[in-house]
Amino acid sequence: MASYLIMTPPGAAADDEGARFVADGFSWTAFFFPALWLMAKQTWLLGIGVAILQILLILLLQLPGGFVAALIMHLALSLLVSLEGPLFIARHLSARDWTLRTIIPAPDIATAEEIYYSAATAQSKSATRLQSTQWSRTGPPGDSAGLGLFESYGER
Repeated sequence: MASYLIMTPPGAAADDEGARFVADGFSWTAFFFPALWLMAKQTWLLGIGVAILQILLILLLQLPGGFVAALIMHLALSLLVSLEGPLFIARHLSARDWTLRTIIPAPDIATAEEIYYSAATAQSKSATRLQSTQWSRTGPPGDSAGLGLFESYGER
């Protein structure tokens, strides 16, 4: 079961259709084609850097005694990109002011989307209901002391 990082564009609501689901797990495509995978995910500078490194490793293959070293370094580079690639994508989106909404464990992306959008829709409906309620006192409900030790923040 994979974990999916759900990120929304800057200023978008939680149930925005432009949300991006980043699968946090091993990627076979990233393992076999690390530079192309990074470029396909729009992390251009990192993809170009990995492509240059791969070209240098191919040149190292041709030197006498460089085959084993180049093979080990290429394997390490492929493992790094395939295991940490989703984190690179999440950091890239975060640097562009995308918001990490939640992390959902799910067997596939369709299930993750269903879980996320059903929860986001329910949350937006309850927030709308809460805003439309007319309170009898002047301040919001959290201003005064209530029963219990902890505030529930809408949970049950």
